[in-house]
Amino acid sequence: GTSATHTPAMSPSPSAEELASFSFGGVRARPRKGIEGTVVSGQTYLKPPGSLGSRWPGLGISVNVECCEDCEIYILDRTEQVQIADCNNCRVVIGPCVGSVFFLDCSGCTLSVAAKQLRLRDVSNSELRVYAPTKECVVVESSSSLAFRAWDVAYPTLDSLFAAAGWDASVNHWSSVYDFSPSEHPNFGLMPQSEQAAGRWSELVLAPEGLSGGSVEEIVGSRPITPGCECPCAAADGAAYRAGWYEPSPAAVRETAEEQVGTETVDEDCRFNSDGSQKIGHFPELGSAPATSSLSKLSQCIDGLRCLFGWAESERDPFPITEGKAADLSGSHSQTCAMQ
Repeated sequence: GTSATHTPAMSPSPSAEELASFSFGGVRARPRKGIEGTVVSGQTYLKPPGSLGSRWPGLGISVNVECCEDCEIYILDRTEQVQIADCNNCRVVIGPCVGSVFFLDCSGCTLSVAAKQLRLRDVSNSELRVYAPTKECVVVESSSSLAFRAWDVAYPTLDSLFAAAGWDASVNHWSSVYDFSPSEHPNFGLMPQSEQAAGRWSELVLAPEGLSGGSVEEIVGSRPITPGCECPCAAADGAAYRAGWYEPSPAAVRETAEEQVGTETVDEDCRFNSDGSQKIGHFPELGSAPATSSLSKLSQCIDGLRCLFGWAESERDPFPITEGKAADLSGSHSQTCAMQ
């Protein structure tokens, strides 16, 4: 099948109806104000490419979704901020967000998100499929039973959306998760590469209706089969999204090719890039992602040496990576949205 994209005419500013379409869901209960809570169930919320930041590039659009159950939520255009709150058993896809995505008070969800920063609080029994442009931009707080893996989604115009965000798609720090509230029991785990390979791509076939409705078909597989779909970043095992209708950027292809060489016999010291980041062609051991709080080139080089020689970081980092809890999910994780 073919994929439909939404390309409305440009307008100087959103209408009242368009502004209303930036929010979706039910209503939180507010007993003191006499407001009863309502939940939206079994619906699809779709904001396709061309319906948000691409249409109003100077607006800094935020999207808010709350009080949903068994819903499909697709926010596929560029945004400044996204908040997903009080959602249960939902499938959520958030395309490039140049600011922060907040995922709060949710359970049993499967979330694919590409964002400058992803913050989770009071989230449980959920799977996070992440594109993270920098280390430790994924922050977990007061959450449990989380599984992290690499970004998996492909859809039309995604390449240009990544480019507009200014991200280097050849590097993905999905495995560098910062836990603000580590406990004696594991709060999160990194999905083994073997479990990611069979469903490394989730291609979206879009059928938009109105301002925020329509339907989405997800085609999950190990290789591209849906014409028109794009994905500029590689999977966790280094496989690039390459097809007759799409070729990732030369930089991403080169990075992937370099990482694929000798993956079966690679030395432990070669699992990191020169800046200390995890190579996307190699699956990280749990808890091995290097921690850093500096953005300077010098600090990045020092991080690389720390990874190479195993130097301690506790004096520099108030929350060293050894305090974070991660679980080995091999053979025990189920890729479903249902609450356990």
